Amino acid sequence: MYYAITHLTIYNYSDPIADSVMELRMQPRSDTNQRCVRFDLNVSPSAKVVSFKDHLGNTLHTFDIPAPHTKLAIKAEAVVEVKDTTLLPNGLVYDAWDKIDQQAKHHDFYDMLLPGKFARPTALLEEFAKEINWSRRGDPLNLLRELTVSIYNKFDYVQHVTRVDSPIDDALSTRRGVCQDFSHIMLALVRQIGIPARYVSGYLYTLKDEGDRSDVDASHAWIEAWLPDLGWVGFDPTNNLIASDRHIRVSVANDYAQASPSRGVFKGASGTALEVRVKVSQLDELPFEEEELSPEIVMPQYQYYQVQQQEQQQQ
Repeated sequence: MYYAITHLTIYNYSDPIADSVMELRMQPRSDTNQRCVRFDLNVSPSAKVVSFKDHLGNTLHTFDIPAPHTKLAIKAEAVVEVKDTTLLPNGLVYDAWDKIDQQAKHHDFYDMLLPGKFARPTALLEEFAKEINWSRRGDPLNLLRELTVSIYNKFDYVQHVTRVDSPIDDALSTRRGVCQDFSHIMLALVRQIGIPARYVSGYLYTLKDEGDRSDVDASHAWIEAWLPDLGWVGFDPTNNLIASDRHIRVSVANDYAQASPSRGVFKGASGTALEVRVKVSQLDELPFEEEELSPEIVMPQYQYYQVQQQEQQQQ
């Protein structure tokens, strides 16, 4: 499958700010089953953008704007190829737990077994674990399938009841939230039984007629768990899905605190209003004309601009 993605982020500030520094995670990954064919990043006001990869293979872009400004617009455009994922087996072999324990000793998995800023044990999480009989048992692949179903069935997808910085207890107490909340709950439970797991930030090509709960044209989050002989396998508790060629991966991390699409700091005291627009379009083939890359979102033009530390909740 080929997809064209446009992700527009606009920061509006009530008062001028200066010396802003931004860090972006917006470029889709190129790895096992996914290839970022094209990526373009535009910043207004203009700035020199530097890119690099972190230790997990995520592409980060950074820039700074020293002059006073009251708006900042960031437009990321990408064309991505996502291949069909290999069909999973009905279950794993008898020694799967032993293989997980052996691999978990490897330093590459260390961060993916530790609690995160948001994905961490709490008393309410323990109550939920008892409710669903969560423990290390049976086959780890089917146990993760079972957990995906449990979170999907026991939580309602409702926007604006949690925030970008909400702890998991907010969703656990109300049984409502969005994909960011469900992913953090699942991460904390999976790590609790010793399976390495990581947060995935990206997009879902949403099909409402197939039962997807996620909003159309929005950022998305799910988790990946490491399983023997399979590697990293994606589980989407928001939509009760195994990650497929409709899941477009941008970054992986311990949790959302290390995977937010944009964050930064600046000098000044100002209120901030954030506007985010996302468009995900399926393509029949790779585009060759420049206008085919950007689906219907035009970069705003401003005379004055600005920046701040601000994050977007994933839906």
